[in-house]
Amino acid sequence: MGKTTSLPLAVDLDGTLILTDMSRVTIRRVVLPRFWLFPWLLYLELTGQRARWKRVLGRRLKFEPSELVYHEAFLEWLKEQKAIGREMILCTASEEFVAKKIAQYVGLFDDVMASDGVTNLRMEAKGKALAERYGKGNFAYAGNSSHDLKTWPYAGEVIVVNASKSTLNALGDQPSIVFE
Repeated sequence: MGKTTSLPLAVDLDGTLILTDMSRVTIRRVVLPRFWLFPWLLYLELTGQRARWKRVLGRRLKFEPSELVYHEAFLEWLKEQKAIGREMILCTASEEFVAKKIAQYVGLFDDVMASDGVTNLRMEAKGKALAERYGKGNFAYAGNSSHDLKTWPYAGEVIVVNASKSTLNALGDQPSIVFE
């Protein structure tokens, strides 16, 4: 691991804090038992309304955050960061209701930024939202995927968690901290 800063820390959910994808969980638990929803979801996806289907399905999703698999080493590091007073935000493309339920369970986050039924908070939209709140370069961002390559340029500190080799290669020497 590398250096840490006191910048506010925005943490991605899927594949970073948890080792799964909440969209997949939602599809498996909400959509598959209701196959008649597929045409509607396809329409929303093709018309750029992913945030809307995330909102509708996320509100129907029944799950317990304790059932999820967390990245334990990263979670321990987050606890250390919280103990030294670092501001932490769960910042995810997952639906807000789902993200808030997980944030409450984890108990480390000062705030939640998530998809809200209108905005799908992923990639560049996530970076812009964080930069609007803190200023470009004035926050740290922990993520894991190629989607985060569009968020990291807005961050002052790049934290990579559970990333593929291609994502690490695309970042080059940019990461401050890397968690396997």
